[in-house]
Amino acid sequence: MKKHSLDAFTIYKIISGADYLFFSMFGTVVYVYLATYVTTDPFKLVLFSTVMTTTVLLFEIPTGIVADVYSRRLSVIIGWLIIGIGTIIEGVFQIFEVVLLVQVVIGLGFTFISGALDAWIADEIGEEHSGKAYMRGSQVGQITSLIGIPLGTALGTIALNLPIILTGMLSILLSAFLLWGMPEEGFQPHHQGVRDSWGIMFRTLGDGIRLVKGRTVLIAILLISTVYGLSSSGFDNLWTVQMLENITFPAIGNLEPIIWFGMFNGLVTILGLVALETVRRKIDLTNQSAITLTLMILTGATAICMIVFGLAKNFWLAAAVYCLSLTFRTASDPTIKTWIIQNTETKVRATVLSMDSQVNALGKIIGGTTIGAIGSAISLPVALITTGLARVPVTLLFARLVLQAKRKRNQAEEQLTDI
Repeated sequence: MKKHSLDAFTIYKIISGADYLFFSMFGTVVYVYLATYVTTDPFKLVLFSTVMTTTVLLFEIPTGIVADVYSRRLSVIIGWLIIGIGTIIEGVFQIFEVVLLVQVVIGLGFTFISGALDAWIADEIGEEHSGKAYMRGSQVGQITSLIGIPLGTALGTIALNLPIILTGMLSILLSAFLLWGMPEEGFQPHHQGVRDSWGIMFRTLGDGIRLVKGRTVLIAILLISTVYGLSSSGFDNLWTVQMLENITFPAIGNLEPIIWFGMFNGLVTILGLVALETVRRKIDLTNQSAITLTLMILTGATAICMIVFGLAKNFWLAAAVYCLSLTFRTASDPTIKTWIIQNTETKVRATVLSMDSQVNALGKIIGGTTIGAIGSAISLPVALITTGLARVPVTLLFARLVLQAKRKRNQAEEQLTDI
């Protein structure tokens, strides 16, 4: 068996840190780059994200099955390689049709990583340690994103496509590093012949679907992820326009709005670190009741912040609730991953995680168009308030699950007392 100089948890933290570093550097300039060199048509600009999200929706389950049938490690390595190639092409060829096609490539690469990485680390270190690993990985990522944001900005002042090309090159280097140093000892792939490979895939998919159908909590998770996607997509697409059109920026140092937005992102990253550390230290991530209660609080707090943001006219109030809403969402992501892991069997774990990403992508597609239509037909504030209201039923669902768990606990205590 191959010996690796780095353990799985260290590799996971490296991947998480690289992920946030690359895409904070990439995200700092990509929309400016696209609008400057590729197209200024608003519909075409929206089409880039729509095509990528649709690709994720279509390929999440097939690539998740590949990870469950063959190798989670290999799936992650392939994903980073594809993303790297696609990102370099996007930075080099400033042609609309080429860049649009590249969104399919990058989205496909993302689906190879999504689900497979989380399932891989859970297999390598054990379910009981996976929650803390997700938290620590997110924390490392928050730190590296603080490096990526100013680095992307600095490189972008030299050439807007430079951070994009560098992101692609680093992604390929990461893939090569993982080929050398990423272990896979906790996962047993299927060893049937090539002729039966597709049969294994479809049986694995069937197992995942049967598992979801047989567990109310997994159905709830997928519905929640759909609403999360709908709400976050609508909010993320409209908050900048709301700030620019309906809120007066303070005249402090004659700072441009883009500088304020950069400071918001930096503050959100720092607050996200604090929130993740608080959850890691204070919440028992092996206890499903504690996780459900935490998700109820985080979802409810996010909903309130989104609604207040839509109503706000004051700059400082809008800035505060915007930063808090993203902070609560940052803390929610690894928490809900932990919840999913605890409710799935290892043989279909990557498939179920991919289903979760798929329905989240579906929510984003629906939300991006529906919330945008509300903003155009009625007003931006109403659209933003709607994104918050969408999370209210989810908060109530979490509250119901918390009460059910409490009732079961009380019944078990009564039975023990009777004995």
